[in-house]
This record gives sequence, structure tokens and C-alpha cells, in this order.
Amino acid sequence: MHTEQPQTQFLELENSWEAINEWFFERDMTDGLPIVPPTEARVRAMTDYVEDTLGWLASDAVATLAPKRALATVEKIAANAVMAGCKPEYMPLLIACVQAIGDPRFNLDALQTSTHITSLLPVVNGPMRKAIDLNYGYNVTGSRWRSTATIGRALRLIMANVGGTPGSINIHTQGHIGRYEHCMAENEEENPWEPLHVERGFSPDLSTVTVFPACPAAMIDERGGSQNAKDLLKVFALSIPYVGNRNTNGEGQPLLILCPQHARMLGEGGYSKADVKRFIWERGRLRFGDIPPGILGSLSKTLQKFYADVGPDYGIPIADKPEDIVIVVMGGKGTHSLSVQTPLHCENITVPIARKDGAPWLIQA
Repeated sequence: MHTEQPQTQFLELENSWEAINEWFFERDMTDGLPIVPPTEARVRAMTDYVEDTLGWLASDAVATLAPKRALATVEKIAANAVMAGCKPEYMPLLIACVQAIGDPRFNLDALQTSTHITSLLPVVNGPMRKAIDLNYGYNVTGSRWRSTATIGRALRLIMANVGGTPGSINIHTQGHIGRYEHCMAENEEENPWEPLHVERGFSPDLSTVTVFPACPAAMIDERGGSQNAKDLLKVFALSIPYVGNRNTNGEGQPLLILCPQHARMLGEGGYSKADVKRFIWERGRLRFGDIPPGILGSLSKTLQKFYADVGPDYGIPIADKPEDIVIVVMGGKGTHSLSVQTPLHCENITVPIARKDGAPWLIQA
């Protein structure tokens, strides 16, 4: 949507970093950390950049964000990006991320208002990864990487300050220990298969972002003991399903983040990405008889009807079908991969980084 919005009203505060931060702290408009004051000049530098490169105007609305159903204009995105410490060249990616979370299929309202411990996980593919120096190697989810940290922080501020309302934001039972710095890129150079955006029909030279509704990741460490690719797949199949994983009821779109070493072993072992998905779907199952009866009441009516006449040894899959499992390659050397469960009734969304008119924005890394 590209609705024109009224002229922005500017706020005059004391010209003091401390005073400005106190004003934002008192109004619950930060993430608990100090912010960069979103001055008119700083915000304009952001909006001018996207107008010059993508054709978006500051007043254009990019998406409507739940639960407040507020319009996320380019200017509002820019203001929160400034507060998070972003550079102007991060704006095209931020706009694409906001388009993705505004898609009804993503179901942002579920993330914003549920006690379920989920957070945004953007995964970037294509030349944009290198153009803005996104991390896709060692410590890919960690600290001290400006683009990775500030883009993830900006998205969280946008969700709270634009889409959120008091009392309905960050009400997760414990909160997500990995929420900060949730923005990363796929390690395409060490991926033995097609990267995620190519798998989904995009050209390799087009940049995209896929936004996942992600729960905290669980580490899978086979300690280098797998003698072959099939051994490694058995480790994955035994590690992913457990009663407390919501995806074990056959719904959701679980994410498997493979380290390059694991991905290479699977590829050299002759397994395609589709083969890996099918193996995990067929072998990564939870025994029906091991699930406490009361837990079965949380399943959808469709699944309850399906499971009504199965025996105790029936295996419940980790997803409705193999294609619902998502696989990406990230990180540096080591034998550690990650399993990420996703909430039900939410879909991961892939959005191309494009101009306002929808034309592809091809950039050189």
C-alpha cells in the first residue's frame, strides 16, 4: 500500500542527549537501551536515500502493523532505524522486512500479543548480504556486527512503537533470549544446494529477505561423530522432535539452520535439500503413545480427528509435509547446527528488495 500521510509534526526537546533519552525511556519507546536521537536531519538522510534509490516518499505507507493496525510509513521506519543506529543503506532491507511482517499470512498479531516465546528472524539472500556487510559466518547471531545488530534492533523498535500498544507488547512468558540482533544472512558460498531465495523462485542476483516467526533455537551438536551423511541425518531426526516442540503436532514451518560442515557432509553424501527435508519428516517423529493425553487437547480439531484411531507407536511428524520444513546454511566452522520451532498459524514470508513500483532492485555487492 502506498497511501499518502499527513505532514509530520515535529517535537522540540532540550538539546541534550540525556534529556532526549529520558523522554523516550519515560514513554516506553525504547528497548531499554539508549537510542540515537531521531533528529529531523538524521531521519531525512534515511528517507532521502530510499527516495533516491527505490522511489519511496517519506509519507508513503509501507504496511499496516498489528495489533494497533497502525500505518508504518517510510518516515516512521526511518525514525526507528535512526534510534537503533542504522545507516541509510540499511533502509531498503528494513522496508522489505516491514512489508513481510505486514503480510496477513505472517500473522504479526500472534507474535505481538501471545505469551508464546517468538521473535522476528530475518534471513537475507543475494547481493544485499555483502553490500551492507551482513554477517553470515562466525557468530552469525552474535554481537559486535553493526548491520546485524542495528537492523534487528530497528525491527523490534518498529514492532513496538508502530504496531504495538501498551500492555500488548513483549508479554512472552519469559521473553526471547535471542531477540536482540535478529537479522542474519545465508552463507551461500558454503551452501551445497540452491540458496533459500533461489529455491523459492527468485533470481540469484536478486536480493530478498525471508522473515520467520522464530522461537529460541536449540543447538544440535553431533560432536563430529557421524561417520557419514545418513548418520548425521539420524542425529537431526532424533534431536528435533520432543513433546514441548509445538511443531510436533504436524503444523508450523520448522527451520533447520545447518552449519557449513554439516551441509557439506550431506551434499557430498548425495542428499539434496529435498532429500534432507523428507528424511527429517519421515524419521523425525514423536511416538504418539509418549504424549500425555492432556497435551493432545491443544491440537487442532483436524489433527485430533486424524489421531483419534492411531496406535501408540504411530509417529507424529514435525511438519504437515516435508516441504514445510525450511533449511538454510549459516555460520562458520564447527559441528553445531540449530533447530528452530515456529508458532502455529504463522507463515514465513519471502519478499524481494525492490523499488516502490515493484521493479527489481539489482545491486552490486
